Order: sequence, then C-alpha cells, then structure tokens
Amino acid sequence: MRATSKLFLLVAIALTACAKKDARGPTVEPRALAAPRPELPTLLAFMPQSASAEATFAGLESELGEDFNLMPSYLGADATASQLAEQIERSRPAILLLMNNPTLRLYRSYQALPTARRDLPAVAVLASFLRETSGGINNLTGVIYEVPLLTSLVNLRVLLKQPLKRVGVILRPSFRGVLEEQRALAASEGFQLVGVEVAGTDQREVKNALERLRGDEKVDAIWVLNDNLLLAPNVLTKGWLPGLKGNKIPVVVNVGSLLSRKVDFGTFAVLPDHRALGVQAAALVSSVAERGWQTNGLDFEYPVSVETVLDLTFARKNLELAEDQLATVDRLLE
Repeated sequence: MRATSKLFLLVAIALTACAKKDARGPTVEPRALAAPRPELPTLLAFMPQSASAEATFAGLESELGEDFNLMPSYLGADATASQLAEQIERSRPAILLLMNNPTLRLYRSYQALPTARRDLPAVAVLASFLRETSGGINNLTGVIYEVPLLTSLVNLRVLLKQPLKRVGVILRPSFRGVLEEQRALAASEGFQLVGVEVAGTDQREVKNALERLRGDEKVDAIWVLNDNLLLAPNVLTKGWLPGLKGNKIPVVVNVGSLLSRKVDFGTFAVLPDHRALGVQAAALVSSVAERGWQTNGLDFEYPVSVETVLDLTFARKNLELAEDQLATVDRLLE
C-alpha cells in the first residue's frame, strides 16, 4: 500500500472511532417504546444515533422494559441545556441515562441552570474517562467505557511466547491520574507502565516519545490512550505513524476502529460488549432506585463483559505467538 494511502486510511479509521463514540443525530422528541404506564417510573435516555448506543439501549430495555417507561431522546449537535430542561420537565423522569461525552457535557450545563433538578439521578455510559470527565455533576454513577489496561495485558500475555512486562504510554499532563490508577492495577500482575508526557499535540513530540519508548526505554508493548487530542488526524499521520515505522511490538488500543487489516497500528484490544453495557447500566439503575433515587455509595464500575480482538496478520509476522491460545480470542483480523 502506498504511504499516502496508509495515512489517509488511518485518518479515516480515527475519525470513525470518534464518530462511534460521539455521533449525534437530529434532535427529536422523546418517544416511548410502549404506551406510558402511569404507575411506573420513567427513565429518560439522552443518546446519540449510533450502533453502540442502540445496542446499549437494547441491553437496558431487556432488563428494565417491564418495570420502567423507557424514553430515548436523540440529541442533535445543536442541542442546548434549555432543550434538555424542557424534555426533563415534560417527561418528569425518575432517572436519566446519559450516553457519551458530549451528552455528559451538555448535562453539566443543564445542572448549572437555576431551574435544574440537581437531585435527579443519572447513570452514564459510553463516555471516555468517565471518572475524570464527570466532575461537578451531581447524583451520578455509571460504567467506565475503557476496559482496565490490566485486563488487556493479561489477555495479551497468554497469546505471547515473548516477554510482556514493560508497557509504554504517551500522555498529556491531564491524564496523570489515569496513568497512576492503571499503573497500580497493572503492578499486581508484574507489569510496569512507562509514561512519557507530551505538552500538547505537537506531532514531533509524539514521534519522539514513541522513538524513546521503543529505543531507550525498550518497552515490550505500547498502550494508546483514548485521548481525542492525541488521536487527532494530523497527530496520527505526522506523529504516530512515523514514530511506529518498522514497529514490531504489540500496540494495545481501546477503540476497535484503531484495529485494521490494512494498517499496522493497533495490534490488540479488549473492548466492551455494548449490549452487556446496557444490562450493566440497568443493574445500576435498579440499585439507584433501591437507594431512594440516590447514587450515594455507588462507585463507577468497569465493564463486566468484553470482547478480545487481535490483528493476526501483524502478530504472526512480528510476534512470537502461542498458536494454541488463539482460540481464546473472540475476533481475529486476517
């Protein structure tokens, strides 16, 4: 494949990844899946129009459809906090479901309104780095979208006959808390996280950081954070790709779209099962109801059901694979 084609394709992959997480359709009125039943509480779901959101809502419906009036509301890119307020006032929900980061930011703006129902509980899903991005939102719990790095590394180690101990990661200063949390979890299984900070999104910084990790630090793998700024198209094409030129170590990603049969970027991923995310969110909704519609005592959870994906072509070409363990991988890209 020509270099320019590879660059273009990787940009397209990155844009697809962002679209899957943040896509929104036009603003529409809330619609009930069935005729509202006055005796039941209402769950109002603010969500984008995306396959992942629909699968998550389907999982929620399978668990709560008989006990709640479920009302999905698709938010357009021009949605405002005042529009959220109108829908909440009209629907009078007992609880909200908030899907993705733009919806979470919009809800924070809603809670700043003088007329906001700040006591209204909410469950958040499909939002990147939920613990960090949910600050300032009252009465909120949810499921963290990213699978813990430890889970990815343990699953990857089973597939390899080569060392997997030192794992490099590039991060901006605002992600130090994420790094330290994942470092503590990973240490329990003997993994060492080596972080290299970059001040911003300068492509040369990213390229130099990758070269440092692969050279001086001699890491066994690289972990790619779900940082939209560091995964911007210009940073990917002028930072990540040059920095990974000739790469022969596994690259662990958190977004399925960064794994491709045609581009050597992501090697391995452990991804949330979106329908199962909905089931998990439903369990949180039930817990909130049992607590008198309060999220007190409910910490954010990690996904409990996941899917493993491996770029088998890259792995067979560059890694020492335990071929007898490939059957444990849910999806192989060849």
